Amino acid sequence: MGNGDVLGDLMSTPAPPLSAFRERSAPVGSVYSLSYDSAVVAVFDRDREQQGGLARHMFLLAAPAEGESDRFPLLQIRGEGRLPEAPAHDLIRQQGIEESGNAVPWPDKLAVWQRDQISLHAIDCRVLGTFIKIENGYRFAEDVHNYYAVSPLMAWKPDEATLDLIVNHRHRANDIGIAQTTPIGYTRFSAAEPEDAVKAPFRLNPADIMRRRTVYFGMSRSGKSNGLKIVAEAVYRLRIDHGYRVGQLIFDLNGEYAQNNPQDGKSLHRIHEAVGYKRNCEVATYGLTRPSWDSERKLLKFNFFGKPLPVVWNDDEAASDALDQLLAGREIIIDHLADETAQYVKAFRDADLSLPRDTEDRGEWIRYRRSVLAYQSALVAAGFRAPVYAPSFKKVFGSDFLKEMEKEYPRSADLLQEGTADWSQLPGIHVDLEKFISGELYEKFDDKYQKKSGKPWADPRYKALLQIFKLGNGPRRLSGVTQQHDPEPAADFADEIYDDLALGKLVIIDQSSGEPDQHTRAAERIMWKVFRGQQERFKSFAAENDSAGQDERHIVVYVEEAHNHLPQGGKREEILRSVWARAAKEGSKMNLGMVLATQAPSSIMPEILSETDNWVIAYLNSRRERAVVEGYMDFGEFAEQIGRVSEPGFVRIRTLSQAYAVPVQLNKFGLEQNPGEA
Repeated sequence: MGNGDVLGDLMSTPAPPLSAFRERSAPVGSVYSLSYDSAVVAVFDRDREQQGGLARHMFLLAAPAEGESDRFPLLQIRGEGRLPEAPAHDLIRQQGIEESGNAVPWPDKLAVWQRDQISLHAIDCRVLGTFIKIENGYRFAEDVHNYYAVSPLMAWKPDEATLDLIVNHRHRANDIGIAQTTPIGYTRFSAAEPEDAVKAPFRLNPADIMRRRTVYFGMSRSGKSNGLKIVAEAVYRLRIDHGYRVGQLIFDLNGEYAQNNPQDGKSLHRIHEAVGYKRNCEVATYGLTRPSWDSERKLLKFNFFGKPLPVVWNDDEAASDALDQLLAGREIIIDHLADETAQYVKAFRDADLSLPRDTEDRGEWIRYRRSVLAYQSALVAAGFRAPVYAPSFKKVFGSDFLKEMEKEYPRSADLLQEGTADWSQLPGIHVDLEKFISGELYEKFDDKYQKKSGKPWADPRYKALLQIFKLGNGPRRLSGVTQQHDPEPAADFADEIYDDLALGKLVIIDQSSGEPDQHTRAAERIMWKVFRGQQERFKSFAAENDSAGQDERHIVVYVEEAHNHLPQGGKREEILRSVWARAAKEGSKMNLGMVLATQAPSSIMPEILSETDNWVIAYLNSRRERAVVEGYMDFGEFAEQIGRVSEPGFVRIRTLSQAYAVPVQLNKFGLEQNPGEA
């Protein structure tokens, strides 16, 4: 198949022949000059008026006034142009103003021929490329092949059908094979555009979002959440006619997606109702709390204590299963204590609680169980609710050790010896253990112990963990993450979330309650699970299928207020190793797409922006932030409008399918409004 055939097939909808648009429209002016990059169009005021105005960024087609043609340069109005007679026209204007004395409109002082003469002016346009007629429709070339100094071309303002063709022409496509498009808004070239202006629907191909990077930039209240809901709905509806169950994960910073709200009516978490599906197969919501109106919400919590450790010391599989949630919680606590400078807190934070490599060594296993018990006791002291199972520590401390300890701390030694201490007693016992192991009596005991065993009774890890008990409020340093703990869940929420995504569900993480740092850590942990899950899926699929095969498990991740989650400081190489950078750079091959929304484009790493395929740009009031956007695609042409017009939902869009950006007014999200199918 030739290139022309491929590009012809990319047409999103049937359209009337471009050559016929001249029969439906009137020219707005003559192409005064045309070059490879720009064009000047000579326009009379009467033509502007008859055509309903010519706004900046509006599209124009260049074509001869008569005769057949198979090439139509596409122009976009950039601003005011100047003709050679412009200085003379300026003098006529000045003369009219002087004669009017500002008592009457100055054009009334001019002769008719003078008015006609100075009503001719120029508009400056950039040349976007050329529509070229082929057998199956039209292809678009992003340049022009030739031009003439004496040009026979006229500039035509597209009618609605032709504008539809221009706006929705699919120049390229994802290789997923989905041609379905969904109208998500309509063209809008200026905020002052009249209601009867020529408009065309803007159609999004949801496949552009899959496996690709997408950014949505705009100030607060510029409509970012509304836009993301529209995109998520379009991707969700692929399952109806195409059977593509795309898993979608939304980090919902303000609860706008997971809760009903006045502006939406039914919010996105009820999308299954709009298509008549059951929720349990379609939508899953997660949060730190379970509100009364969302009884099916899953909690973003797991058991920081883990499951009971097996008594048998050589069962690696059982031990790993028991420690899974404990070690996951441990990572959260390590992050929480990252900025602590107190030596006793740092010692507790940096102690290695990973499973011993040699679980066949019974002595090492006993030492490990002591360390786990010390860690769990610190959790209890910090206010974590104790697990439903009882602590198990029989034969963990040894009778010789307890006999020595009994001389100074008889109560604690007896409880350990009898194995009757409950969770509430263990913090106090470990306060005594820390004091005893720091004293002279223990040193004498340990000297004798080491002569027999060759090892100290208390290894460095155990001593480090006990340091948290040095001060009465030491364990309280851990209390900032107690909200993420639940003593009863059987599974890690990150695993549950990935399982839901693998089933093609819409998963919404409600982050409207809790501490921001807590949500950042949870989001990073979830993303690592998604990234590694898709990575393993990619590896196993590639091993089991030939190169022509295509894995159909797609996931798209939406990050609201992305500047809150993406790393902003630290060394460049560390940032690039973050899950956000890796997911953005490597996600395409793993069928992992990302949508990042923020009011601060500068917070997105350049390495991500350089590989971004889909752009939505709303109002940005900062010159610094606009400068970031201006460096990509053709958004520099829209810089003035981006920094001036603040109406919600008024955006510039350029997707993977498009060869140029289009100004669009997005629809208002609402599940009652079925966007249909184009």
